[in-house]
Amino acid sequence: MKTQSIKQLYTLILTLLVSVTAFGQSQKVSGINEFLTTLDKHNKFMGVVAIYENGEQQYIKASGYADVQNGKKLNTDTRFRIGSISKMFTAVLTFQTIEKGLLSLDTPLSDYYPEISNSEKITISDMLEHRSGIPNFTNTGEYIAKMESGLSESEVLKIIKSMKVEIQPKTQTSYSNSNYYLLSKILEKTTQKTFDQLLTQGITAPLKLKNTFYGSEIDPTKNEAYSYKFSVSNNKWAKASETNMGIPLGAGAIVSNTADLSAFINALFTGKLISDKSLEQMKEIKDGLGKGMMVFPFYSQMAFGHNGSIDGFESSLAYFPDSKTTVVMLANALSDYSFNNIALGVLSNWFGKPFDAPNFSEKPVKRTAEELKAFSGTYSNSQIQMNIKVWEENGSLMAQADGQSAFNLDSYENDTFKFIPAGITMKFDLDQKRFTLLQGGGEFVFVKK
Repeated sequence: MKTQSIKQLYTLILTLLVSVTAFGQSQKVSGINEFLTTLDKHNKFMGVVAIYENGEQQYIKASGYADVQNGKKLNTDTRFRIGSISKMFTAVLTFQTIEKGLLSLDTPLSDYYPEISNSEKITISDMLEHRSGIPNFTNTGEYIAKMESGLSESEVLKIIKSMKVEIQPKTQTSYSNSNYYLLSKILEKTTQKTFDQLLTQGITAPLKLKNTFYGSEIDPTKNEAYSYKFSVSNNKWAKASETNMGIPLGAGAIVSNTADLSAFINALFTGKLISDKSLEQMKEIKDGLGKGMMVFPFYSQMAFGHNGSIDGFESSLAYFPDSKTTVVMLANALSDYSFNNIALGVLSNWFGKPFDAPNFSEKPVKRTAEELKAFSGTYSNSQIQMNIKVWEENGSLMAQADGQSAFNLDSYENDTFKFIPAGITMKFDLDQKRFTLLQGGGEFVFVKK
């Protein structure tokens, strides 16, 4: 009888634990659903968000359209241009080539492109971690003028060689698409295979990724999404320009979807693509960047992955090793609510952290120049050792932190001001001569000097 009672008690406890877990999971899902639905309703975001634990899908939601003009909605399998997440794939292909003995991290760029400045000092390792000093060719007018029609290898090299070198190799991190363009070409020359072939043979075929491939012209009939930018004047989404994918190569030309990206990063972290030694080298972080890898701190957790941006697409792939959680966010349209804020909202809801949900029905209030001048001054926070200057300019309140660009603050009720694109809220207390800055889950008090 006693044994039977104990068994019944264990069964009751297990049932309660399952119920509590299910309730917690339900809260997470409903919180993210409500957040994404609000963004969609107010034309802030279109895309797919997915979360996986131990490689198993726990959450997925598609919001908005893949093809606005023809009314075709996004679905959970839609394929997106992933921009610089492509660099993770290129880094993996590079380490696979190194493990075959065809390259090394110390191989100099001069072995392939001696005509590039400092090529004898620049190594494969330097390019992988953006410490080569090679200028970014996609920042030039020549690139922008031909990004849709295309550029040949000789044209890209001509642009790179014409750019002024301002950073010497190995001295500092400076993000440059030129690094991964050149790495892609080096892989092709070393292996005598196209980047497309390397991607298929090294990653997509072994992992059976059916929705990941080298991109070309977008085709909605193949479940591919167009990207959009919001037109304030017309109050609707306008199709964004479409980069010719022959240009970015391994710097940003891959197309994928949420399930394939989760499978890719889980395979990477479980030794199915490269050795443990190579993975550790990818994860070595200098100035926020590894070798084809970024880090994303979130409270006590640290994620590894990469962000991407191309045309109107924004993307993020993040893997939290401690909880074996993968978060994939693929957007094909954003307006004035930042991608970083969306990521923060998703992560906060999933991991049970506080989040100030946006209130898009809240409208700015008009203040006179004299009223705005009351908030002017230089405010300081000793904890983070930062000063923020606030002043009135042409009927608007401006703010500028040390060493950063100035930004325009919108005025709201209760002496609150916001810079929505960066997710900044500043709540002033004029009597105490201070304001509280809220951003990214952090709360910082600045006192007027």
